[in-house]
Amino acid sequence: MALHVEHRRTCLAFSPGGHHAELMRALDGIRFTDCFHVTFASQRPDDPLARRTYRLCHPRRVPGRTLVNVLQSLWVIVHERPRLVISSGADVAVAVVAFGRLLGARTIFVESAGSLEPTLAGRLAYPFADLFIVQWPEALRRFPRAVLADGPLL
Repeated sequence: MALHVEHRRTCLAFSPGGHHAELMRALDGIRFTDCFHVTFASQRPDDPLARRTYRLCHPRRVPGRTLVNVLQSLWVIVHERPRLVISSGADVAVAVVAFGRLLGARTIFVESAGSLEPTLAGRLAYPFADLFIVQWPEALRRFPRAVLADGPLL
């Protein structure tokens, strides 16, 4: 039986591939009635459950690309006004999480299980996350406010 989250515009922000897969596993059984996705262009097909998908510039740790990503992220958050932002990273989603929080949304960040070391996206998103979820007990030392998931989402 699926849990339905109604009347709460929700933003799911992720990089395609593993980050998207982790986020979908974390949200398994939850259905959103008003949801949009924020990602970057990839060769993967669109998620058929997403009503709206915004494709941002992938920052790739390049200052000019990062600036474009930040401006696009701000536009999406101001345009959509989500009440909830859920992200699994990576860098394409950091500004979305930050602007979401600064403009009043509740924010949830799921740190990747792909590494025992803290990710750059996780370190940047942590101060903006209302709920920060880690998948390894060792990560609790670096992120003391985090909640430990019940096992990895790999």
